[in-house]
Order: sequence, then C-alpha cells, then structure tokens
Amino acid sequence: MNRSDITGVILAGGRSTRMGEDKGLVEVNGRPLFEYIAQKLLPQVSEILISCNRNNERYGRDFQTVPDLTSDFSGPLAGMLAALSVSKTEWVLFVPCDVPAFPDNLAEVLQAEASGQYAVYARDPERAHPTLCLLNRKIIPALESYLGNGDRKLMIFFEKIGAQTALFHNPADFSNLNTPEDVELWKANQRDLER
Repeated sequence: MNRSDITGVILAGGRSTRMGEDKGLVEVNGRPLFEYIAQKLLPQVSEILISCNRNNERYGRDFQTVPDLTSDFSGPLAGMLAALSVSKTEWVLFVPCDVPAFPDNLAEVLQAEASGQYAVYARDPERAHPTLCLLNRKIIPALESYLGNGDRKLMIFFEKIGAQTALFHNPADFSNLNTPEDVELWKANQRDLER
C-alpha cells in the first residue's frame, strides 16, 4: 500500500464547544488550523477530504468537503462513515482538525499494523487515539449498522470490529487543541521551532 492507495480525511465536523468557534478555522499565525493539518497530511495520502458540518465554503476552497449523513453532530463515526462512502480509495486515513503535531509517519506505521485487518488506530504509551486511524471501506456495513442502532462510541465500535492498535512513542505528538489556551501554547511552541 502506498500513498496513492489512501485518501486523507480531516475530521472537522464537531461542535467545538470548548473552543467557542469552529476548531478547524481557528487562526494560527494567519492560517486556519486545518491548513496546518492538511500540509502535514498531504505527503502521506493521495488526496484530502474535509469532514465538516458547517463553514463548507471556507473548507471547500481547496478541498472537497463531506458533510455527515445525519445533521445531529453525532460524533466522529458519522464523519468517518460519510467519508468512507465517498472515498475513491479502499483505505482512508483520518486525522482530527485539532491535533496539529500528529506524526509524519502516521500512515506508514498504521499500515504496518494493518495486515489482514480493516481498522487500525494510534496509541501512545499512555492512551489510545482512536480518531487517528486507518480504515478500509469494507467496514462500511458494520459501521452503518452500529450507527443505525443509535450507538456513537468510537472505541466500542473499534472493539466490536477487532481493530488493531499501532504504538507511537511520543504522547506530545497527539496533543489536541481544545481551548483558546491550548492554541496559544501551540503557537508559542511553533514560534520557538521557527527561531
């Protein structure tokens, strides 16, 4: 499997209640956060889709947008199902719009653990990161059925389908920006890196 076999999807469909605005569009040094994610994701995939439920015009300037199939903000699985349904590739790599430091080798490491499985997600020594995952379109029927029953929990779905995990060693790579304070901290770190 190489990058031409994988579609990248940025998950930007949540409500962002703690941030107070659409997380993916939070400006960092003059650019929206999702553009940082896209820039880092592009070398790992053939194309990028944005899973979003609002601000489609802004997200859609450079990328195809994919709304959830239901309009009730029903969590990442709804965005995953919608993106899997339109993907031109068998494999889809998902990254949330609020984890800008995700590993440069995310696709490669997840692929290495995918042998014979249709779902692999990231974890570090401290915890699991199920929204950073590589999924095959073959899981669509199971996912449709799970969501159809009114279930929403991502980890329970992954346990149900026997998803594998791939270990990454640096927890800092998975820091997510949930609040304006988190964003300020990340901006400061970016400035330090650029010095």
